[in-house]
Amino acid sequence: MRLLAAFLLGAALLGAEPDAALPAGDRLHAQALAYAEAQVAGRDGTYTFRVVTPPLLPKSPKGPLTFEPAHLSRPDLTGRFYVSFNAIAAGRTLGMVRVDMDGQWKGQLLRFRSALPRRAVPEPGQLEAFDFEGVPPAGALRAVPEGYRLRGPVIQGKVLVRTDLEAIPLINAGDPVRLALVDGDLSITVDALARSGGAAGDKVRLEMPTTRRMVQAVVTGPGEARVQWAGSK
Repeated sequence: MRLLAAFLLGAALLGAEPDAALPAGDRLHAQALAYAEAQVAGRDGTYTFRVVTPPLLPKSPKGPLTFEPAHLSRPDLTGRFYVSFNAIAAGRTLGMVRVDMDGQWKGQLLRFRSALPRRAVPEPGQLEAFDFEGVPPAGALRAVPEGYRLRGPVIQGKVLVRTDLEAIPLINAGDPVRLALVDGDLSITVDALARSGGAAGDKVRLEMPTTRRMVQAVVTGPGEARVQWAGSK
């Protein structure tokens, strides 16, 4: 069946039609496998797929069935997921057919060599790659993105996942901020006081020193923010 799936994937890439002589259930089974494999092309690691239960096909009084992929239940394609297909006969859509599948992943993940406290910035030597096969934890990461720190403490051996991290604030409440007021090509820089904190790209509340007026600005760097004047483009 894996060979058949590979054949159908190659046929799809060449714009050819699957072999209509095959039973509809076999064609859909192989087409679902080929479709899943096409979605993970170029991703890290190796994926394997299987169809969990044979799909239920609609009755087709008007000729042989063909299938077009319509919806994928989840993007990571590990664990249980499904692919929905439009079932078509004689140019008419008869309804949706759901193919329930299971995906397994083989590759390398990262785990902590030792326990680390809250707000620590993980360094390369504090993490180690290890071989993994199965369904990775939700949000598992292959690297630590720049500008992030630990949201809370972690224990030795914990797999690194996205929810372990939070963006490092570049402005904290009470910090002095250089605020750029921008209107087209005109830019004026003034001093302001942060009343909320945020990371790069976040919106923060700033207090203007003379008028005490509060403005919302976008964090652009450590102690720096930017706001568009009203009416500017």
